[in-house]
Amino acid sequence: MFSHSPSQGDLSFSLLLRALRGITLWQPILVYVLAVFIGMAGLEFFVQWPGGMLGASIGMLILFVSFGVGYLGAGGVLLHEARGDSLPGILRSLRFGLKSLPRLIGLLIIESLLLFGIFVVELLGFLACKIPGIGAILFVPLFPVAMLINAVVFVLAIIVFNLSGPALWHGESVSNSLRHTIGIARNKPGSILLMMLLLGALSAGLAIIIAIILYTGYSMALSAAAPALASELSRSANMFWQMVDAITGYPFMLDHAAHSSITANTALYNVGLSMGMGVATALVFIIPNVVFLLGMAHIYIEALELVAPEDV
Repeated sequence: MFSHSPSQGDLSFSLLLRALRGITLWQPILVYVLAVFIGMAGLEFFVQWPGGMLGASIGMLILFVSFGVGYLGAGGVLLHEARGDSLPGILRSLRFGLKSLPRLIGLLIIESLLLFGIFVVELLGFLACKIPGIGAILFVPLFPVAMLINAVVFVLAIIVFNLSGPALWHGESVSNSLRHTIGIARNKPGSILLMMLLLGALSAGLAIIIAIILYTGYSMALSAAAPALASELSRSANMFWQMVDAITGYPFMLDHAAHSSITANTALYNVGLSMGMGVATALVFIIPNVVFLLGMAHIYIEALELVAPEDV
């Protein structure tokens, strides 16, 4: 069980070490993998569905929804871990992710509209610089001030957007999530941004290591399968190019692939290759992301203890 004791009114750097525990937590990884697997299966089905761009669009929508559900479901597990509570079950976490997805979308829309509002205000200010006589004089102080404001807004936006998920994992409503994330960003921008950068660097390093391991395993498996299934794998590659041609509408793609009839077996070989690459790519994304999200859960809890201890 982890305990939080921020040092001297600031965030504790020990949360970086606690974030590494995410590598060993199979529950959030499994929640994320299951959600993404469902999305990848939906994408694979609708891409091969005779619907052209419509099928591909439906498949991509399912994939994006699955990533959102996985992000929220895994994050809910990680927040329980960060608080030292018992971890929820897999199905309960997936239901939580699906239930919280509309709130996440709504929260991101509101935050995007706030940024757009700032842009509109600046645009109106620069339109005032076209007033004859005083416009050029007004531009001299306005541009550097706008530059500094935008730099501050950029930092605050990074913090607020990244803390939106942890706020929802905490069970907050959209209004409370917005209030808490903006309050944290306003009161602790420097330490929060530093922690996020360090977590990002840590996660990127893990992603490189995991990618080397998994893609080496994929290459070894492909090398072992090639002598026995050379013709089948070749037809699967041809099918891939035909699928790309159907999606993009560029017939020149077919010039680079030998024409061959697509059988059910060929489709299954193609699915196997695609799923192997997809699983490797998903794990390269998911495992480091779980580490990052566990760190974000710790950051949110510690920051909330500092700025709004009554809401922890």
